[in-house]
Amino acid sequence: MIRILLLCLGLLWGGVVGSALAWAQAISHSEVEGLLDLRLRAILEGAGTGVFVTTISCPADLKLPDGAISWELGPGVEGWEPGLHTLPVTAFVEGATAARVQVLVTLKQRVQVPVLRRDFKRGEVVGQEDVQLLEVELAAVLPGRLREASGAVGKAVTRDVRANQPLLEKWLEGPVVVERGDRVRVTLLRGGLRIETSGVAVQRGRVGEFISVRNPESKSVYDAQITGPGEAQVKAW
Repeated sequence: MIRILLLCLGLLWGGVVGSALAWAQAISHSEVEGLLDLRLRAILEGAGTGVFVTTISCPADLKLPDGAISWELGPGVEGWEPGLHTLPVTAFVEGATAARVQVLVTLKQRVQVPVLRRDFKRGEVVGQEDVQLLEVELAAVLPGRLREASGAVGKAVTRDVRANQPLLEKWLEGPVVVERGDRVRVTLLRGGLRIETSGVAVQRGRVGEFISVRNPESKSVYDAQITGPGEAQVKAW
């Protein structure tokens, strides 16, 4: 009699467990990745930054209770830049939290960048016809990249640069407009007073840089800021 009772209880328990398992939803990691891929692509396209998904990796399959599933992605996705990111994802079933998982996401960014049409040697000055915009895919953030083609025009390259290579701001500088020994017209400003004189450059320099200038008569040396080819300015003396 006891054996029969235990057998009945075992069958009953097995039926309950079997029903519970039947109700559970098993979602493979590839299904999760597919669902999140659609969500992420929609969000990133809406942001309009050119960033797009290349890979999504969910670490494991999910087993969820029976019911309607909804997903919540971690904040700040709209502002993501190219590279590898960890995305926290929460799965809800009928509005209740059912699972949390950390998903790895790899992004690239499709942007137009200023590039040179040909190879440049260090010291060459870039002309307007030397620059073009080229669409590239960045796998990571490129710090200090040049944003506008106009930012390269009239600048000298500080290193050898290959054609179609995304330009960095630090690779460009204004051309030398004053050479050592050049005669320089110097404007002296103090309050409303303006005096013009001349001097001899002790150093070479570019627009915006300060160089030493020598007074040819008194032989005294002072600092002046270059304002253009053969011109400099002193705001106080």
